[in-house]
Amino acid sequence: MSLCVTSTQSLDELEEMVQIFEQIPNKNVLVPTFESDSLPKSRYNLIKYYPVKDRKKLIMYWFLPSQLRKYRMKLVDYIDFLVGHEGCGSLLAALKQKEFGMESLCGTNPGGFDSNSNFTRFYLEIDISDKGLRNYREVITMVFQYLNMLKTFLPQKRFFDEMKKMGEIDFDNMENDDPYDKAEELAENMTTYMPEDYLCGSYCVFDEYHPDKIMEVLELLTPDNMTVVLQSKSFKDECKTKEPWYKGLYSKSDFDDDFINTLRNVRNKNFRLPDPNPYIPEDFKTKECDVEGSGNVPVLVTDRPGLKVWFYVTEVFDDPSCMIYIHVYNDVLGDNIHDYAVTLLYLLLFQNRAAEIFYPADLAGLNSGITIGREGFTFTFDGYSDKMLQYFTGIMDQFFNYHDNLTNFKAVKDSAVRDMLVKVQKPKHHIDDIRQGFLRKTYFSNLDLAAALEHVTLYDLQNFQIKGKFNVELLSGGNITFEELGSYIDHLKSKLKLEENLLDPHKIRHERVYQIPIGRLMYKVANKTVGDVNTVVKNYYQYDIVNFRDTILLDVIEDLMTEPIFNQLRTRLQLGYSVEASAHHTFGVTGFSLTVHTQANKFTPKQVKRLHRDIPVLVLTIPR
Repeated sequence: MSLCVTSTQSLDELEEMVQIFEQIPNKNVLVPTFESDSLPKSRYNLIKYYPVKDRKKLIMYWFLPSQLRKYRMKLVDYIDFLVGHEGCGSLLAALKQKEFGMESLCGTNPGGFDSNSNFTRFYLEIDISDKGLRNYREVITMVFQYLNMLKTFLPQKRFFDEMKKMGEIDFDNMENDDPYDKAEELAENMTTYMPEDYLCGSYCVFDEYHPDKIMEVLELLTPDNMTVVLQSKSFKDECKTKEPWYKGLYSKSDFDDDFINTLRNVRNKNFRLPDPNPYIPEDFKTKECDVEGSGNVPVLVTDRPGLKVWFYVTEVFDDPSCMIYIHVYNDVLGDNIHDYAVTLLYLLLFQNRAAEIFYPADLAGLNSGITIGREGFTFTFDGYSDKMLQYFTGIMDQFFNYHDNLTNFKAVKDSAVRDMLVKVQKPKHHIDDIRQGFLRKTYFSNLDLAAALEHVTLYDLQNFQIKGKFNVELLSGGNITFEELGSYIDHLKSKLKLEENLLDPHKIRHERVYQIPIGRLMYKVANKTVGDVNTVVKNYYQYDIVNFRDTILLDVIEDLMTEPIFNQLRTRLQLGYSVEASAHHTFGVTGFSLTVHTQANKFTPKQVKRLHRDIPVLVLTIPR
């Protein structure tokens, strides 16, 4: 047993508090270990699986000797860092170029099945396209081309040094965690790490560099001990064996010896090691704020035609990070669903391209996001302030470099359509889509957008530009001065050509929300998947125009109701496997909802139909 207590009380008080646990008898049970056992080996190296969800994946995994006691060496982390790299010259970049796959994930999950005293399982998971599924042997070949490149050019100490430096930076500047989560994390760490590493074992504990041991692990990633799992709905007729626990259908077979032998020596000269990361921060000095303010609300520091700048003033900077939020109002975006779909697809193509170019920035703690709506664009940036300007200008330059962002057009488009249709098939996502649809005056549903995206052509994107007039509002704060912010503003203005394309504030198109009539309205819609018994009942109560007081009250009500409704509606009445209370802020209008996830085969249709009426009554019966 391991015990961790987090509290604001003194150590003396905590020591007295935990004495109650001394009453638990110590039976001196030794924790079993399996270090002497041989490594598991799959009897078959190709497994095809018929999934419930329409997702296509290729998963490869290898069983390695246990790494539990070698956590300070970071051997698997080193390999994970390189195999999972997404920048130029990487495995994922090559898969994208061939339109075989758009996302990948690799590494090992700490604890449990993936990491124990007998073995550590290293996996590589690729979300493959239809084209990638048809050519899955070529995908596997590319994986071993990359692994063989690593075996040729490794080890190199600079990657170890980068990992160590970022681990120390993130640990030194980490934000305070939720006490409950921190206690759980530390209790788990106590079963894995040495006492001196309980707090920082998963972050910045690095032993000396061990190149020979790194290569020992890397050399174990071979075709002989790999297992490949292919997952697709297209395998329905091939998968005849039913596993006993979840009744999933699968088939198993082996690759031919010729293919296995070919994988041993395959090469690809286009693969290369990552370049040194130019975004790792070096200057962590906190800066003196040059804007006067109370610190409670943002201060309007610039107010001129086409541009408003707000600055959030804090008296003390807790960390060397900053944030910049930019909303660009536009008078053209979203005029019709086709133009909106074209813009959305361009945004997805940009994100696909930027993920490759700016992946090192992500590793260095710099983050950005771009969303679109009928009003315009929203850009968000946050992370360590030292290299933020370099990152900001790079992202903006790439966003407006239209023709460089059109690679992987078909793969990105197909992925976007598939993701939207998957959302529609899930009742919990579909019901939120419906809520937005009946509240907002102009709303493009996932189903409508999927249909519109199908008709977007490469020609549409080749002639795409951000057009129209603009009006900008910017909010910034953290470890950045208003003087420094001027460089960001100047760069943004030059990209938008703001001085030439000023949008009259009176012509800004704001999202409009319908006022729901007094009374009860019920909207019913069938699941998109035939035979799906999952049912969601959502009671939505529209409240009023957003104001500070009501927003706080609704958030408090949500917190107060979460546990009681879970206990009453789920545990006692067993209405469904998930119940939730949520405060909503829909484009300036507040609301509140109560949601129950249930199954149509558990309740009669009449009972399900009555749930929307009975939920408020049931809530009133919750003990205060």
